[in-house]
Amino acid sequence: MSKVKVIVTGHGLFASGIKGALELLAKIPDNWFFIDFSEGMSDTDLEKQYTKIINFDQDQVLFFTDLAGGTPYKVSATLSTKSTGISVVSGGNLSSLLETLFTDYDNAAEYAQDIIKISKKGTQVFSLDNIKSINKNQDIESDGI
Repeated sequence: MSKVKVIVTGHGLFASGIKGALELLAKIPDNWFFIDFSEGMSDTDLEKQYTKIINFDQDQVLFFTDLAGGTPYKVSATLSTKSTGISVVSGGNLSSLLETLFTDYDNAAEYAQDIIKISKKGTQVFSLDNIKSINKNQDIESDGI
């Protein structure tokens, strides 16, 4: 299991939604946390939720946020200035979290770089030309999961 704590956070039900999707696909590790920035919460409320999870002297932490510049991102980024073990990523996707779920990371910075690389690779535009490249022997009657 990875030594890096993962905090998925974002506006509304972003974190809860990601958690729900991951639960359909895999077992979520015990060191993953999901914190929604709900209506009526302040920056201070959000920071308190984060700091309940983090040991600034020991932990490696990856914040996975929805939007660069949004409150969850800004609060996470501010906390990252208090420890070299904290990295903040925004704009990633479900596939990047799923793919990295099974990788053992020792530090948050390496984990953050992988999230970015996998997110970019997984972002695609549907094209009929891409269908031609599918192996005709492949099971196209899949359940999608």
